[in-house]
Amino acid sequence: MRLGYIYSRYPVLSQTFCDAEMLELERRGHEIVLASLYPPKTELRHEYLAKLRAKIQYAPDSGALDKLARKAKRSGRWPAAMVQEHDLKYGAEYKAALRARNALFFVELFERERIPHFHVHFANRAAHTALFVKAISGIPFSITAHGQDFMTDLGNEGLLRELCAAAEFVGAETDYSRDLLASRCPKAAGKIFRVYNGIDLSRFPESGSHPASPGPIRLLSVGRLVAFKGFQHLIDACSELEKRGIDFALQIIGDGPLRDELEMRARRYGLSGRIQFAGEQSQNQVLSALRACDIFVLASTVDARGASDVFPTVIAEAMASGRPVVSTTVAGIPELVANGETGLLVPPDDSRRLADALERLARDGSLRANFGRAGRQRIEDVFTIERTIERLLARFAATARSVLIRR
Repeated sequence: MRLGYIYSRYPVLSQTFCDAEMLELERRGHEIVLASLYPPKTELRHEYLAKLRAKIQYAPDSGALDKLARKAKRSGRWPAAMVQEHDLKYGAEYKAALRARNALFFVELFERERIPHFHVHFANRAAHTALFVKAISGIPFSITAHGQDFMTDLGNEGLLRELCAAAEFVGAETDYSRDLLASRCPKAAGKIFRVYNGIDLSRFPESGSHPASPGPIRLLSVGRLVAFKGFQHLIDACSELEKRGIDFALQIIGDGPLRDELEMRARRYGLSGRIQFAGEQSQNQVLSALRACDIFVLASTVDARGASDVFPTVIAEAMASGRPVVSTTVAGIPELVANGETGLLVPPDDSRRLADALERLARDGSLRANFGRAGRQRIEDVFTIERTIERLLARFAATARSVLIRR
């Protein structure tokens, strides 16, 4: 099967689930034509991306896109009526003409490569662009929606409904997000299905639990330093742990706009010696940190816009590494972490309850080991990429058959 994949920006360090999906498709013999509107913001790359055979093709500069638009207008392929309609329905801030102009790059690429179907991760500007790709070329598309992309970032319920109506099918990464998306797009509910992000276990050799050591309990958290990751509550919980006499060290991997504020919060509590802000790191470095830690913690919450984690892949990676998890009951996290079996879940925004869970695991090495083993088994049973991708492959195959019939 030949498939197109388009992104707004690719690669992105936090989107390892996209990488795992495409690598598994290639492993099974499928061919991917991969394109992105924008290049990555950082030069740091995950090491495993060297295995991806698909060459990333980026939209050209503005001058080249203008040339494509002039050519389309001469040939009658410029979607003038649709651009005008979207401007009227959704407003100038949705940049319909720019989406149409970008779409011409994908149309030219996919027609040249004879792509019968393409897939879009995230219900965002790439998915909006996909509407124009389909309108210009007739090439059908599908979407995987994730979390804040459709919950907050897209920002228009009418456009979200149009995206879901136009797509051949829509994947959502949890039952929680599937139900939420179906409630917002009821006419498309029948084509919305749950497809969990999968883990490539070949990158997670079983390492077992740590033997007891006299040093501090090693806590690890990984994520962008943004409000809905809840790092402010984690730092508050760490202050509580110190008051309770827990010897701990916390490493935070990731970067973002709240870094200065979070570092200042740690200094105010006198925790600079216990909390390390390690910045962005590659996947191999993250996996090394997971193997070295005693407890993985992610204090996910909901920010002022309503954005949140839905299915944090790094929690699955911690479980695959055999590490006990402390997190919150936000969105789809309870679908991943079995509370009291593979980790402990607490309400969001409750630093005291978060500290209680961390203290319980810090004081009980046997419980940490049991949760770690159970977490690894849960990933093997439910969340390997080989298992999770089957639902997506079935939809791709059905769409391919449908396209052949329509032709």
